[in-house]
Amino acid sequence: MTSQRAATTRLEEGHHSIDRATPRERDGAWLLDWSVRLNDGRLVAKRSQGSTKGQVRQRAKVTAAELLATGGGNWKTTSPLDEYLERVSRPAIEKAQLRSNSRTRYLLALTQLAGKCASHSHLQSLEGHSIASGTRFRALEACLQEIAQLHGSESARQARSVLSKYVLQQLNRDQVINGNPLSGMSIDLSSSKAAPAKSGGQALTRTDYRAVLDYLLALDPRDGQVKPSRGRWSLEDRVAKRRNAIDLTLLQATTGLRVSEANSLTWREVDTGDDGTLHVVVTAAVSKTHRARRVPILDGRVAERLLARQNEAQSMSNHVIGSPADPTTVWNRDNCQKETTRLYLELSQELAIDLLETARTHVWRATLNSLLLDQVPEVVRAAFFGHDTAVNRASYTDLADTTSMVTAARKLRAV
Repeated sequence: MTSQRAATTRLEEGHHSIDRATPRERDGAWLLDWSVRLNDGRLVAKRSQGSTKGQVRQRAKVTAAELLATGGGNWKTTSPLDEYLERVSRPAIEKAQLRSNSRTRYLLALTQLAGKCASHSHLQSLEGHSIASGTRFRALEACLQEIAQLHGSESARQARSVLSKYVLQQLNRDQVINGNPLSGMSIDLSSSKAAPAKSGGQALTRTDYRAVLDYLLALDPRDGQVKPSRGRWSLEDRVAKRRNAIDLTLLQATTGLRVSEANSLTWREVDTGDDGTLHVVVTAAVSKTHRARRVPILDGRVAERLLARQNEAQSMSNHVIGSPADPTTVWNRDNCQKETTRLYLELSQELAIDLLETARTHVWRATLNSLLLDQVPEVVRAAFFGHDTAVNRASYTDLADTTSMVTAARKLRAV
């Protein structure tokens, strides 16, 4: 009996040769050499293995279906989804034309989707899922609803945006899935976490504000710093971080800049006006409201301190408050937050200012806005801080401090 020769006619796009190929036995296993012509015309040769003829053909057909569905790319529906998030979605966010704050928020959302949150245990995350199981609607819905419960509704909405644009769209581009399972689907992302009430912000008194400036200007960043007994950080590294925290706080306290705006400044955005006042320019690309503004340093002592820092800069492209180890790069957000938090707690204890035990960098916007309340028109103050008058009134005016009202009343009685 002669063996039947496999057909040699050309495979059409979307077809395979599994049914026309003949399995062969070797070392107790069955092997099958076959080919599939992808939808773009490429011919891909494959070999499958199984314990029986039926199993080897079945396995080959599963592989063929996968290749036709994904276009023969590196990713399959059986690939781990969390690996895809790290190798494809994360680089896509990092390379996207995004503002610094947006990129940080999107990367945080991706971390929450992957269940890598340092603060919570995410039982419904995409970790452990294959691409096939993790892109089913119910899996995505459970993941987003868990984020809403653990981190709030706004975080869940951002996670949904990241999921659609940087995960599902990328999977479509790689021809691993077809369509967006979230498209047109409503998901309840309400949260049991109470939204923080907007009370107009909290501000330091004029006395406390002056005390903070005097204390910071008198600080020597070397005081209290000792050489680490182990680790890669040197004494100079610690001093540089301490100096950064002091100068960043002084900069914000005398300009009302947001921390992201202050950290983004380079020396190119620092200039001296005709009256000798030092100014910093917040560009539209950095401003939260996309409106550029020129902001004066409101204390001459701080201006002198910044100019001394500028004299040490190697290039105008260096950051005013850059990374302690490399001023050509932005100070890492987490490291910045940790170092400034230590400084604020120190200020709270040394100066007996309870507010600074919990308040952080936004306190300077409310403080300056409130101290200037009865001296500078609201529209000017709003422009100074980079937002509209409604936001200025609602979020950056300390409504609990009635000092300005008392002062005004005394003036009325004196007339």
